[in-house]
Amino acid sequence: MVLSGLHLTLTDFESISMRSSLKWCVLTTIPVVLLSLVPQCRLWLARGSQWQGAYATVDGDEFLYSAYINALIDGRPRRNDPFSGRDDHPNAPLPESAFSIQLLPPLIISSLAKLFRLTASTSFILLIGFSALSAAITVFWLLKLLTDHDRLAALGTLFVLLLGTLAAGEGVLAAFFTQDVSRLGLAFLRRYQPAAPFFLFFAFVGLVYSGLTSARSYCRRLLAALSGVILGSLIFSYVYLWTAGAAWLVTMACLYLYLRSDQRRQTIEMIGLITVLSLLALGPYIYLISNRAPNLDQTQTLISTHRPDPFRVPEILGMLVVVLIFVAVRRKTVQLRDPSIIFVLSFAILPFLVFNQQVVTGRSMQPFHFEHFILNYTLLMSITILAKSVLYSLSYRLIAATACVILLVGAVEVVVPTEIRIADDKRNDQIVPVLLRLKALSATDGTFSNLRRDGKTSMLVFSPDVSVLLLLPSWTAQGTMVGIGGLDFGSASPKDRKVFPYLYYAGVDTSQLAGLLHGQSTDVALNDYVRGALFGHERVLPQLSLARRPVQEHEIEEQLAAYDVYVNTFSYSETLKHPFAYVVVNATSQFDFSRIDRWYEREPAERVGQFELYRVKLRS
Repeated sequence: MVLSGLHLTLTDFESISMRSSLKWCVLTTIPVVLLSLVPQCRLWLARGSQWQGAYATVDGDEFLYSAYINALIDGRPRRNDPFSGRDDHPNAPLPESAFSIQLLPPLIISSLAKLFRLTASTSFILLIGFSALSAAITVFWLLKLLTDHDRLAALGTLFVLLLGTLAAGEGVLAAFFTQDVSRLGLAFLRRYQPAAPFFLFFAFVGLVYSGLTSARSYCRRLLAALSGVILGSLIFSYVYLWTAGAAWLVTMACLYLYLRSDQRRQTIEMIGLITVLSLLALGPYIYLISNRAPNLDQTQTLISTHRPDPFRVPEILGMLVVVLIFVAVRRKTVQLRDPSIIFVLSFAILPFLVFNQQVVTGRSMQPFHFEHFILNYTLLMSITILAKSVLYSLSYRLIAATACVILLVGAVEVVVPTEIRIADDKRNDQIVPVLLRLKALSATDGTFSNLRRDGKTSMLVFSPDVSVLLLLPSWTAQGTMVGIGGLDFGSASPKDRKVFPYLYYAGVDTSQLAGLLHGQSTDVALNDYVRGALFGHERVLPQLSLARRPVQEHEIEEQLAAYDVYVNTFSYSETLKHPFAYVVVNATSQFDFSRIDRWYEREPAERVGQFELYRVKLRS
């Protein structure tokens, strides 16, 4: 009877504990999800009943990802370039790109979209809510696992997810201290990378920690197997997540082997199993990498350097955590061999390894992705876990006050960029009707038959509005005359950029090009495209590379002189190199068609929403 009563008491206690954890998890998850939906709700509010289906943008690169999703929804092959209207074909093979290699998220998203008949835009709207939900639940679970404290886990989840952008030295608040801010909003919600697989990183580290601390051998093996599968999934999801995960695994293993030498056999067994399973995924990954586009390294700004990179914000935070750990150890507040402290120490050391691996390897590729999308979050998590050693109890009043401050900061980080982007989001939504009309035409104009037969379509679209061309592949299968994503999707080399032909047909003269190259045009999208295409994104956006080479005035003068020659010598043979079948212009823009009409015959305009759509063909 006594044992039975004790069993019931323990069961009741566990049930109460689970209900308490669930309550705090829900209380934490709701505000994170609501904040993630603010940009979309703002767009819905602004457009009202006129909303055409566009998703609200949270990052400038999302148009590339939604274009790839739309291509997969249309049934196009894994290797494709939705911007230039090309597919992998036996007669015209395409190399691997960053999109086709990191294939798991887009395959899952597009498969679900086809199953439920969703557009790429609707998929992105749902994805941002799912990403916020999965991230909040996983971070809460991991913090609960390491602190065994519901309130601290709840508060820590808000702290990690809502202040992550600030911990990267980015965001609205960081803009008060530096003008070198390139990212606004909640960075982890950039779709679909890292948003879709973001939660898997924390699931991976949590399972590894659980396995290392488990006393049962079969549990360790099971957790190791799950960890290996997740790391393998990350390998085909996002390069910066899996490489950070692999570096952390090595760091954690070394610390655990040294500080808990009595468990070396169990540690080696678990880490070995994870490694073997990960290598099974790494083999096919290496094969895909070996077949990548020749210009992919340049596009991704892979550079050769041995220069150390010791002063990024996560490294500064990491050093602070290391100092706090050793102060706490000296004061005997914590024990260094405590598994949770080893975990914190591994996260604190990780930035120094990741940001300085090029000292040994001699290779660096856009390290800011680590800073913006993962290491900032791991450092905030380590601070939260370490706080347990000094915060023995958390009152509801302290939790409420701290949570309000964090939520206020998070709201500022979301609302301000939402208001900055709302004009562009409304313009994108106004473009959708003409893109849907093009989608309807793609069923009969030969777009898909050309793709299946030749691996490319001649149904390309020209528009003097770059925003139309950026958004077009997210809705329809026709390519764009300018092929904006050619470098990203591996279908073009830097020499194949169609900047001058595009500017010619857009009616841009040399003085207007000078304004674009100096970044002085009011057309921000055209500014960014032209400068990036002519000089390279790494020259225009210096954060992409450790080797910064700003554009020089003499380089601008050279391009202006070359464009002047190009315009004055433009001939019919040049039109044959860059043909297009459709022209889309804003109905109120009073666009000058003189250059197009010289070489093309236009059919009467079809008015679609705020745009006019023309079918054109080359003159004989």
